[in-house]
Amino acid sequence: LECRAEGDPLPSTRCARQGGTRHGATTRPRGGRVVSRADAGSYVCRATNRHGVATRKVVVSVECECGGGEGGG
Repeated sequence: LECRAEGDPLPSTRCARQGGTRHGATTRPRGGRVVSRADAGSYVCRATNRHGVATRKVVVSVECECGGGEGGG
């Protein structure tokens, strides 16, 4: 999950799962993660600069867990 924000100065951003992180995720060659139903949950994205902090909560649902490989077969 990517967190983006704009501002002056440009804020630093962080996105984290509420209640901890998931370990052992598989990474695809392009840098994206292979997701599973275990990744479903609430995430908080936070942007911070010298003017303050902005947060957004995002709920992620995973409806289908594919069998692996690039084709997802």
